[in-house]
Amino acid sequence: MGQHEHGTAGKPTVASVEEDKYDVKYVKLDISMSNVTTALGGNVMTTAKVTAPALTTYVFELEPPLVIDSVKVDGALCPYTSVGDVHTVSLPAPLSMGTLFTAQVYYHGIPVSGTNFSAKGINALRSPSWGNWATFTLSESYRAREWWPCKQSLTDKIDSSDIWITVDDSLKAGSNGVLQAVTHLGGGRDRYEWKERYPIDYYLISAAVGKYVDYSYYMHFTGSPDSMLIQNYVYDNPATLPNFKNVIDSTGIQVNFFSQYFGRYPFWKEKYGHCMGPLSGGMEHQTMSTMGFFESWLVAHELGHQWFGDNVTCATWQDIVMNEGFASYCEYMYLDAFRGHAVATADMVERQKNVLSELSGFIYVDDTTSEPRIFSSRLTYDKGACMVHTLRHVFNDDTRFFDLLRGWQTAMRDSVGTVVDLRELAKVMYGGEINGISLDTFFNQWVFGEGHPIYTATWNRIGNDVYVNLQQTTSKPSSVLPFKVPLELRLRSAAGDTTIRILNDQETQLLHFTWSKNMNGLAIDPNHWLIDSVTSITKDVTLGVEGVIANTISVQPNPSSTAWAIYGLPANCSITLTDMTGRALYATRNGSDTRREIPATTLAPGMYLLHVTNTSGSERVLKVVKE
Repeated sequence: MGQHEHGTAGKPTVASVEEDKYDVKYVKLDISMSNVTTALGGNVMTTAKVTAPALTTYVFELEPPLVIDSVKVDGALCPYTSVGDVHTVSLPAPLSMGTLFTAQVYYHGIPVSGTNFSAKGINALRSPSWGNWATFTLSESYRAREWWPCKQSLTDKIDSSDIWITVDDSLKAGSNGVLQAVTHLGGGRDRYEWKERYPIDYYLISAAVGKYVDYSYYMHFTGSPDSMLIQNYVYDNPATLPNFKNVIDSTGIQVNFFSQYFGRYPFWKEKYGHCMGPLSGGMEHQTMSTMGFFESWLVAHELGHQWFGDNVTCATWQDIVMNEGFASYCEYMYLDAFRGHAVATADMVERQKNVLSELSGFIYVDDTTSEPRIFSSRLTYDKGACMVHTLRHVFNDDTRFFDLLRGWQTAMRDSVGTVVDLRELAKVMYGGEINGISLDTFFNQWVFGEGHPIYTATWNRIGNDVYVNLQQTTSKPSSVLPFKVPLELRLRSAAGDTTIRILNDQETQLLHFTWSKNMNGLAIDPNHWLIDSVTSITKDVTLGVEGVIANTISVQPNPSSTAWAIYGLPANCSITLTDMTGRALYATRNGSDTRREIPATTLAPGMYLLHVTNTSGSERVLKVVKE
């Protein structure tokens, strides 16, 4: 399925197509900041390579009220014009394709700060929990230009970067990569010089400034002598670190845990860590997530992003599930491994309930002009995590499933990818079909389609034969009807349950199983692999009756007003006539005859059941009608 199948409202990441005429190779931010105001100033240097036949203007983005003081290209001052966020710099002479050039923008200003509930590109806030002030950046999705002059292109990863932040010497400044130096500038000012040498997307470059303590340690990878720095900037409030220390200490364990499933932490030669900032959750800034607080599930989410979002970034905001859906699934994986399967299942059920609270909605973002739509908790996070869970169920083989995710990290390393890219990689690795379900069908249903399956079922047991009539409708039949999914059915008995996996790919499926236990119930999707709902499951004592007796026993006439003659009876069988509730109305034992008459004269008109049981205890049931 094409990526624009649904009439999507797409917003180009870059503000001007002119920005796509160059490829960013390196940026260096050299700015001054405070922890109590968004005021900042300095310069940003961008080194880029011309990708068009000729480049006559350099276009970048920066949002008012930030003021541009001057722009230099290759050291020469250049004139520029501005229209809103877009600034066009006239070059002294055209640059030919392949030429490297350096643009330097000097600027200053006081950007508008967000609040705890509505963050902006840069925010200066006081923590309501701890009382500490901090200034921190949040550039996702289109907000980098609210604090630094940039090219906002998801597909143009910056090959390397330096982030230098000058602050009062009572403060610390955290950012991406490795802290190369803290240079004392005099006059009570220090410059924190961070060096990021892995490719990074524009919205993952970050800065956080506050009165922090540096709480750091090294973790070790299993089966390897290698270790990595876990670096945390925590509010210097005396109560803050003790409150969160256990969770911070377990971060290294989580790094090692996820490395076993996805491949080694992608930025291990630098670090992983956190900077605190007053926000209501966390943000996965590459190598140093910004955190409002520390909970293990939140650490798992932001850490998971280092693979899904940072190492491999969504190529478009329509494909944001490649970031958020997988990071949300990391929460489930953490809970399953460290808190127990029941806790993880309860978490997944809550996500499924949230998805089911409405009947429709695409995972694939159909309006990238709306940040609330891009970051929909129901569709992007919860339905995204549920989709990953269902894909794991389709594989029914964790080795192959996690091989795919490791393959994704390797194949797309330091790059960007789409849902379609993941699908195509799976096809290369495993072919177009997994356990009878085509990968095209899976992604069309769960990512590019809407809705979920709705089940009703009836069941019956006759001797050792179990019959199930499974009906599937969907919440959005105009999008998907029916879903093609692996479905678990649990046959229940006081003597123990049995779970059977079937391929459910029809609106109506008549199923037959052989089971010796006395069945007393049925459950659909008992392990909660799917986003689905069940309207009813009932026992139907007529189910399977006709199919069982068709080749062995017949009744004539049927309907009848006086008597039914049964033909083809086994020797020495017993015959019982019951009403539809199972109440016995007539019983007899047959000898060697193959034919027997059952009186009907005194019965009220309606349907009845004839139960024929042979000497081994096997039972056959036939529906009969009294006229």
